[in-house]
Amino acid sequence: MENLFIVISCLLILTNHQRLYCSAGTQNLEYPFPFMTFDAEKVASRTYDYIVVGGGTAGCPLAATLSQHYSVLLLERGDSPYGNPDVEDIKGSFKVFGDPSEFPYVVEGFVSEEGVQLARGRVLGGGSAISHGFHSRASLEYIRKMDWDEKLVNESYEWVERVNAFKPDKLFHWNSAVKDALLEAGVLPYNGYTLDHLEGTKISASSIDNNGRRHTAADLLKYANPDNIVVLLNATASRLLFNSSSGKVKVIGVDFMSSVDGLSYQVLINQFLHCSEVILSAGSIGSPQLLLLSGIGPSDQLKDLNLSILLDLKFVGKGIQDPPRATFTIESPTPLEFAQVQVVGIVDDSQVYIESVSYFLQENATTYEYLGITAMKVAFPLSRGELQLRTTNPQDSPFVRYNYYSHPCDLQECISGVKVMSNISKTTSIQKFAFKGSGNSSVLQFIGLGLPQNQSDNKAFAKFCRDTLATFWHYHGGCQIDFVIDKRHRVKGVDNLRVVDNSIFKHSPGTNPQATTMMLGRYIGVHILQEHMNN
Repeated sequence: MENLFIVISCLLILTNHQRLYCSAGTQNLEYPFPFMTFDAEKVASRTYDYIVVGGGTAGCPLAATLSQHYSVLLLERGDSPYGNPDVEDIKGSFKVFGDPSEFPYVVEGFVSEEGVQLARGRVLGGGSAISHGFHSRASLEYIRKMDWDEKLVNESYEWVERVNAFKPDKLFHWNSAVKDALLEAGVLPYNGYTLDHLEGTKISASSIDNNGRRHTAADLLKYANPDNIVVLLNATASRLLFNSSSGKVKVIGVDFMSSVDGLSYQVLINQFLHCSEVILSAGSIGSPQLLLLSGIGPSDQLKDLNLSILLDLKFVGKGIQDPPRATFTIESPTPLEFAQVQVVGIVDDSQVYIESVSYFLQENATTYEYLGITAMKVAFPLSRGELQLRTTNPQDSPFVRYNYYSHPCDLQECISGVKVMSNISKTTSIQKFAFKGSGNSSVLQFIGLGLPQNQSDNKAFAKFCRDTLATFWHYHGGCQIDFVIDKRHRVKGVDNLRVVDNSIFKHSPGTNPQATTMMLGRYIGVHILQEHMNN
């Protein structure tokens, strides 16, 4: 939260493009959209047709879409990503994930009950502002399982990709080697460059362009009608506001706190427009957390924290998932670049997903350590966990337990994936990164745990899965369709309230979910506009 208070000491110079210059010297953030503001008092002085809580991967495209025909307020707890090198530079994601506590103005670090280090975006653009950028669509099978309109899904992906997806003009050194190694190891067929989710090896797009500059979901705000949208930054929603006088639970607005002046405010939706709504897009952590803080959730949990029970909705926070990751890292004897994900291997009927990145560390003025990383995830885990409130403070991360590998099939899938990685490490494409030893010997220099080599030793592979357990930051669930919301994304038992983000997923999209979550914001936004046109 440090930089949120730095804002207080900043000199705001209003020009045509609005730029904030900080006397603290830590940031020179840019505010390219004229509808971005810190003025909470002014924002709260009027009503809006829609209030979208969370300016992240789903919230930005959703707000931009709704603003075409309605007035929209987008509440974002973080600041601008523009002009921030920790967001815009490819190197940023390696830094913020390495130690989130050093970058509180970009990311919030927290730890699962299993001890896994996690992170969530705290900046306009959300998770898309801190991820490694891989852009790949969900499979046709997944789209049909979600019962989505295939034509509108395709149009919504294309809408996002015109701004945020870039075909690589070359592969980085390590990514190229991993692509060749996947093919050597039999991860076939080779599908070349494609945005589609296909079994085998493929190259896909990235939200990091060929100049190494990141583009986030915030860029999709360029589609917004500037006369119909306000983006309030540094505003943390604390609870929803309700009117139950009619006997029905009806949302009328949002309570929030401004990090600029430290004051609390209330903002209301337009009571004279029948379609006005509050829409939660705060992610798989923030959206269930806000429902619980507002008294919507399992009654026993709410009682434990002395929260008033508005609605006993027992599945809020339940069924959360985080696809587990197993990783091997080697030191390279030859230079490697900072490289985002460009290549993926998809095997075992899409159950196993393998990708790679590389980066380097400067040890002193003349010495560098070059690292190549390859990781696999269990793409469709069966293990499920739970999210609960720790405190009633909206700025405190909730309790999350994902119960990694609690379902035995997940561990079996991990063993299968690590065996593929072990085969990859033995290919000529990867062995060329081995260090030369005495005589004609050569050996890969593993950083951390080395890969098991005996393919028949399942115990060793299971131990590797458990010992290298980490996150891909692809968590989802907590406000799932059919349990917390209906198929139109309306919260069950509550009027004027929807949820649109990755908390609604029952299952992972399999691939990196960033593209599908941005698509979802556009897709549901169009659906809402169509609903009103047909009424």
